[in-house]
Amino acid sequence: MSTNSQLVKTIQSCVSPHFSSVTVALSGGVDSAAMLHACATIREQSDLPFSVNAIHIHHGLSPNADEWLAFCHQLCEQLHIPFQYQKVLVQVAPRQSLEAVARNARYAALDKLAPAGSLVLLAQHEDDQAETVLLQLKRGAGPKGLSGMAERFTKSSSVQYARPWVNSGVGKQEILRYAEQHKLSWVEDESNQNTSFDRNFLRNDIMPMLKDKWPQISKTISRSAWLCASQNQLVETMASEALQKIQNDECALSLSGLSILPNALAAEVIRLWSSIQIGLTVSAAQLHEIQKLCVAKADQKGRVQVENWQCRSFNQYLLWVGLDDVVEMPLPNQHVEIEINSKIERMEVTYGDLHRRVSLFANRPTKTLKVWMKEAGVKPWKRMAMPIICLNEQIVAVQLGDKLVVNEQFKDKALTPSAMKSLIEQI
Repeated sequence: MSTNSQLVKTIQSCVSPHFSSVTVALSGGVDSAAMLHACATIREQSDLPFSVNAIHIHHGLSPNADEWLAFCHQLCEQLHIPFQYQKVLVQVAPRQSLEAVARNARYAALDKLAPAGSLVLLAQHEDDQAETVLLQLKRGAGPKGLSGMAERFTKSSSVQYARPWVNSGVGKQEILRYAEQHKLSWVEDESNQNTSFDRNFLRNDIMPMLKDKWPQISKTISRSAWLCASQNQLVETMASEALQKIQNDECALSLSGLSILPNALAAEVIRLWSSIQIGLTVSAAQLHEIQKLCVAKADQKGRVQVENWQCRSFNQYLLWVGLDDVVEMPLPNQHVEIEINSKIERMEVTYGDLHRRVSLFANRPTKTLKVWMKEAGVKPWKRMAMPIICLNEQIVAVQLGDKLVVNEQFKDKALTPSAMKSLIEQI
């Protein structure tokens, strides 16, 4: 075996000396089988200080999945490479992509099984990159999506991932020639012929026509993806620097800070901030709605929901709020018993009646509970959960954020410190 092959050279240049282990994500197809063989070649003919191992993920989606697992195990035994596998359950919810769910399950398993500090190699190549860019173009993606598949990325803090072949001139034909030259065996996934999947439609029906017309089309598309990735990296760096300047300690975005940024940069800041805070990428339509929140009047209610999160504007800041923290309807009324003037009184605790008026402090005017809560900084999505304590239909105390405020009229003659403590504990 020779290390002169382009396939082998790109892997060698990809693996930095500080990695103690290289893990091949082994499906059993020709791409990953060739990558495993190339890694075995490097291990035998170079003095790079890393071990090689392989991991196979059994998705259970094909009737041949058990045969693929057995093949991968046998291949690793032939090459004297340590082998692990993991069976995953792929359950697709409504409006979810089977490919995306399977991919997420696969990465979760690889993160779990790969040795800490290892580099996980993925066998996607130049033609895969071209397909990815065309799919992103079909979806109307921007520079980030048109960057295609990243050459390097992380999913957890313990391992890194790399795709040595996506931007290095290694395509399907080069891999097939390598496999035939070294008389490799591999398995064929029958689902690759199912053109109801967008990627298979591109691969089987569209890309052959494009290559007949423009033989170098995969290379030129991959070059465009690399250029988009370079530009996107610059934009993300600028957005990160701007984000640090206009984000407060609660990770909320200053509306005044956003307003002085160029529109394009402000949009990128919102995208980056959102991905960090909720782990999701907002769509163009969602971004447009979030930008409308930025210029809405202070008394206008608005929110943008993305899965289990809501983006809201409050006190001149944008915040992401989990749906579990949002209370839209008043909580059920309850009753508590406390001692007032040596007598047990049964007090009613209500929620949500924010238009009731009360004078909570001496020498302060009567205001609605909504105004008191607004002045105390109680966020609108929490106000329906703030207890209103009443005795004989009179408001005795109100929860304003973290503080229970007692009506000035009742402080001296009704609620002792011990009664207050009892009241707080019961609520």
